[in-house]
Amino acid sequence: MERIYNTIDSDEQRYYRLLNYLTDYIYTVKVKDGKAVETYHGPGCVAVTGYTSEDYKKDPELWYRMVHKDDREAVLEQANQALSGKNVQPLEHRIIHRDGTIRWVKNSIVLSKDEFGNVLYYDGLINDITELKRAEKLAEAKQAQLIQADKMVALGTMVSGFAHEVNNPNNYILLNAQFIQKVWDDIKPILNEYYEKNGDFVTAGIHFTKSKEKIETAISSIIDGAMRIQNITRSLTDFARKDTGELNQDVNLNQVIKNAAVITGSLIKKSTDNFVINYNYSVPLIKGNQQQLEQVLVNLISNACHSLGNRDKGIKITLLQDNEENSAVIEVADEGIGIKTEYIKHIFDPFFTTKRDSGGTGLGLYISYNIIKSHGGKLTLKSEKGKGSTFRVILPINK
Repeated sequence: MERIYNTIDSDEQRYYRLLNYLTDYIYTVKVKDGKAVETYHGPGCVAVTGYTSEDYKKDPELWYRMVHKDDREAVLEQANQALSGKNVQPLEHRIIHRDGTIRWVKNSIVLSKDEFGNVLYYDGLINDITELKRAEKLAEAKQAQLIQADKMVALGTMVSGFAHEVNNPNNYILLNAQFIQKVWDDIKPILNEYYEKNGDFVTAGIHFTKSKEKIETAISSIIDGAMRIQNITRSLTDFARKDTGELNQDVNLNQVIKNAAVITGSLIKKSTDNFVINYNYSVPLIKGNQQQLEQVLVNLISNACHSLGNRDKGIKITLLQDNEENSAVIEVADEGIGIKTEYIKHIFDPFFTTKRDSGGTGLGLYISYNIIKSHGGKLTLKSEKGKGSTFRVILPINK
């Protein structure tokens, strides 16, 4: 008979250990007159929290202090509802592990009552869901990227149509202006000869000696303006065209910078009077995807413009070659407001943004970081609050 009892005890111990393993960690709260009088934390608590059962026994308030400060109100509410005899839903919240890291847990409570409905005790089942939360966050980031990609496709279609519509009348303007330029070049000697023989005369209410300079300037300005419109629409069309995603193009980084500056031209003019580009035509071509790299530069220039406090503050883009590391480096430096030190380590995280109030999504730098990483390069940041920021795009040169 004794052997049978020992077998039962052994089975119960194995069952107890298995239950603790399956649920990560169990705690039990004894209740008297609607108040907690004793709490026991099972041995699995060490794996989840870093604290032992003895730690919780010695320090009854430890369970509360380890809860993340932003979640304490919800955790207390769950506990109070359980003490009052209400059935409560599982609660997901954060805790501070003994090693200082933040972890996510799911706290499920099961009540035990007497025949009168009074709570005698309740068991809490704690599951560590940190990895699940991390996977959910990653899935959200991927979904946001897909949404952003859909937006870019729609925007690309719209931009291509817009560029086509603008190009048609602009081509008429350019062709007619160039025709007028040729006409003027042909008749100017005749008018000059007439002036030499007959003296000054009036055209469009202005004496010829003055009007000829205005005519030349006007024709030249029309042609220059039409050419600029042509360059802008061409850059927009190239930027918006369907991207195959392949990284096997021969990319001229000087052209990448030039195109990005054209695309962001209106924002640059609105933001600063001090915009400088230092090209470096000795930097060789790199293997990559020009459209993706332009997307990175457009994002960095836009961020730099938004960081400036006034038009006197400047932005400088510099293309360098690091022969020791066999890499090309694009520096985007601004004299803006800078970034707090505690924010820098999170700046490339998905959904992290310092511009939430102005519509920032926290995806621009995250996507840019991954584009550069896919090119075998690095995207780094040096910044100090109030003293500006410098982003460095480092890309390998394949010789």
